[in-house]
Parts: sequence; C-alpha cells; structure tokens
Amino acid sequence: MPRTLLRALRLARLRIPARRFTAGIAALPPTAREAFGTDATAPEAIAYNRSRVATATAVALYRSGHLLPMPNDHLDDAVRTLDFPHSAPSPETRATIRAALAVLEADYTVTVAH
Repeated sequence: MPRTLLRALRLARLRIPARRFTAGIAALPPTAREAFGTDATAPEAIAYNRSRVATATAVALYRSGHLLPMPNDHLDDAVRTLDFPHSAPSPETRATIRAALAVLEADYTVTVAH
C-alpha cells in the first residue's frame, strides 16, 4: 500500500471541472504556525495541523483508488508513508481522513486520470 500511495502522488492527475492541475509530490500544506503566525490558540493549531494531514492523506488515498471502509492500520500506514513531520496517526486524524475521503467519493465532479 505505501508504494501505491507514493506512485499515485507522482503519476495521477486530479481533474476538477473548474480547474485542472498535474499532480506531483506536492509541497506539504503550510503548518498552523505558517498559516496563522502566532495568532492561533493551541486547540486551533492542533485542529488545523490534524486537518492538513488528513486532507492530504485522503487525496492520496483517493488518487490511488482506495475507498471506504478502510481499516485503521491502512490509514496509519498512509499517514506514515506520506512522511508528515511530527505526525502520529490518532483516532481524530483517522476520523478526519475518513470524512475527507467520503467527501471526495461523494463528489462526482472530482475524478482521477492516470
């Protein structure tokens, strides 16, 4: 599964009708400190950082053809494979990954082309 995720990030192209871009291994989304500066509270920073990891992981899973339901160990492997610094999969992160993946699956306008 980890190799499949990395391959999906390198080769896939995510097509959205309004905007198209070629996928590569994208730079990680900004951290809470980079996005908010020092204005974020600790709970806001934790929620933001958890969401950025979960969203990027859900996109990688979706690009590689993985669908719900997914066991916890597969989600944990996906987070570790994407090598987010200081990321340890938690129940909250897994729930957020599942929610983001469900949104991608439900939206018929998002397709993956290889």
